[in-house]
Amino acid sequence: MSHRIVANPALQGDLRIYVAAAEAWAAGRSPYEPGALVGPAGNRQELPFVYPPASLPLLRGLLVLDHRTTYFAYFVLKMAAVVALIALWRRRLFPDDLAGACLYLLCALGYGQTIKMDVRAGNVSVFEQLLVWTAALAFLRRRPWTYAALITAAAALKPINAVLLLLLLVDRGRRGRAAVAAGAAALALVHGLSAAVRPDLFAGFLRNAASLDDRGNSNPASLALIRDALERLAAGKGPPHLDWIVYGLVVLLVTAGLLPVARRYALTGDREGVIHAFFIAFALAAPRFKDYSYILLIPPSVTVVVRVLRGVAPRVAALVLLCTHFFAYQSWVAALVLFTVCVAHPRGPARRPPAPAEEPGPA
Repeated sequence: MSHRIVANPALQGDLRIYVAAAEAWAAGRSPYEPGALVGPAGNRQELPFVYPPASLPLLRGLLVLDHRTTYFAYFVLKMAAVVALIALWRRRLFPDDLAGACLYLLCALGYGQTIKMDVRAGNVSVFEQLLVWTAALAFLRRRPWTYAALITAAAALKPINAVLLLLLLVDRGRRGRAAVAAGAAALALVHGLSAAVRPDLFAGFLRNAASLDDRGNSNPASLALIRDALERLAAGKGPPHLDWIVYGLVVLLVTAGLLPVARRYALTGDREGVIHAFFIAFALAAPRFKDYSYILLIPPSVTVVVRVLRGVAPRVAALVLLCTHFFAYQSWVAALVLFTVCVAHPRGPARRPPAPAEEPGPA
């Protein structure tokens, strides 16, 4: 896969969008207007730019080098980020051999080869996941302000990540609530100033974001699944906004499913278990969740397979579901199955064995 990307600069399509958007903004044009994005060969980019205006100053750094150099430098950075992310998971979350083997398997094949899809698309998802999982480690160490700062940074580029701030509320402490409020205020300030300074750009961002309707393999998310199902069942003859009504019910059901996990956390203090359940719930409830976004669910999936499921047959069945790809929304269905297991399991994930450095010494 790496050789194919290096040998074919036509890949990493999202990078072309980022560069074209930065060039349009640097030239004084709105990158949100139809036809505003032009690639390195002068070809118009068909995909719209759907990131908030606050991202444009960051993306302008892509214009420092020529396109070919930027292409390869970005690819090298992405591969370094992939290695760093997997190393973080292996060292901090899954130090034992069985969990480590499961981790490597899911990194290679899990969720329709989600890591491969991100590298091929040239999206920023791997960098986003580094922020999110570094934040998760901060949560495990009871550092709510660090968690909120890292999630806020991830949400500055992809606003949907702001929902992850709500994880801090499970502690029911003043520090957690204050960190959530500070993160939300920071995002409101950043995007509010952006809207005040360039309302035309912000309106274009909202318009492009609202017009997105990816479905199937590229966006195995709840709202896309609901729309496809309703089109087949009702042939477009249902009540207006029925898709959003059903989607709202799905969000309510997922939220209700989290409540037993939160109560279990209050009894056992299983911070790692509540992180994994919360992240799976986030993926299930998000209105848009791309194929490469499922990188988020690799560690929760390892936890469920290795530490929650018991017996060879359930584990093998879960791995088959996670590592194969037979239909468009299989990743979403796999996440739903894992979430159901998390909710139904009466005691939460089994405690992981301590790493060698954590083992107690002689009394």
